[in-house]
Amino acid sequence: MDRRARVCRRLISARRAAPGDPHLASKGSPVPFPPAPQGGFPEDRVVWVFGHPRSGTTWLGHLLADGLDLKMWNEPYLGQVLGFANLLRDNEPGRFQDPTFWMSEQQEAHWPASLNAFFMDVIARQGGAAEGHGGLAIKEPNGTVVAPLLLKAMPQAKAIFVLRDPRDVIASLIDARKPGSWMGERVTEEFNRTRVVNQSIKRFQRIAAGLQELEQTAAGRLYEMVYERLRTDTFGEMRHLAHVLGLPCDEAVLQAAVEKNAYERIPAERKGPGKFVRTARVGGWQEELEPGEITAIHRQLGEFLRSRGYEIPGEAGGRP
Repeated sequence: MDRRARVCRRLISARRAAPGDPHLASKGSPVPFPPAPQGGFPEDRVVWVFGHPRSGTTWLGHLLADGLDLKMWNEPYLGQVLGFANLLRDNEPGRFQDPTFWMSEQQEAHWPASLNAFFMDVIARQGGAAEGHGGLAIKEPNGTVVAPLLLKAMPQAKAIFVLRDPRDVIASLIDARKPGSWMGERVTEEFNRTRVVNQSIKRFQRIAAGLQELEQTAAGRLYEMVYERLRTDTFGEMRHLAHVLGLPCDEAVLQAAVEKNAYERIPAERKGPGKFVRTARVGGWQEELEPGEITAIHRQLGEFLRSRGYEIPGEAGGRP
C-alpha cells in the first residue's frame, strides 16, 4: 500500500470514529456544546410582544411583568435573524420557488421545525428559569415585520400586537432622533427628519401587510392591544388580555401594577420631549407633525389607518 493510500485510509477511519473518540480529540476536533439547561419556559408559556417601536411596548412590558407575573426579556433581537427573508421577497422573490432554498415554499413542511428548535434552544439557554413566573414575555418591536414567521415556527406560543396611531408613533420617533434626545445621543446617523418619516412609513406598510398574515397564522393566540384603549382603561384592557390569552390574573396585583406604572406617577424630570418617556398623549401628532408630513402619511398609510379605525381629518367616522 503506497503512502497516499495509507493517508486516505486514516482519514476515512477518523470520520467513522464515534463522537468523543480519543483519536478525534487528539486531532483537535471540536468539543460538543453542553446541553441546554433544564427548567426553562415551555413554548406554550412564551408570549411575544410586537409593535412598531415607540408604540408603548415598554409600558406594556412593565404591566405584563408587574401585573401578570411574566418574566420580561427586553429586545433580544431574535426576530432580526429572519430579516433577510423580507429582503429576499423584495429583491429576489423567485428564491421562494427554488426548492434548494431552505425557506422556500417547497420546504415549508421542514423549516418551521428547524426554526422552532433554534428559538426554543435560545430561550432555554438565555431566557432563564420558568419557576416563579407565569410565562416569558419577549418584547421584540424590531422583529415585528417578521412576526408571522416567528409564530409559524412556534405554533404553541402566544403573541400581543400593540397598535398605536402611526402618526403619533412617527411624531415620537422624530422627537427621539433629534440631536440631544435619548436616542439621538446613541446613534451615529445624522438626523434627517424627512428620512425618519419615510423610513417609518415604509415600516408601517410592511407591518400592515404582516399583521393580516399574523391574524391568520396566530388566530386564537393573538391579542391586538390598541394603545389608545390601554391609555383610557389600563386595568380593563390588561384583564381582558389575560382572559383572551389564558394568562393567570390576580386582579389586586394587576391593579397595583397599573397604578405603579401610570404615566402620571413618573417624576417630571424623567419624562417630556427628548426623554424616553415622552408625553403618552393621544392625537399629539396634529400639533407635532408638519403639514407635508401629514399629507405623506395619509397618502401612503390612509388605507391602513381607516382599516384600523383611525380618523383622517375631513373624513367621517373612526377613532380620533
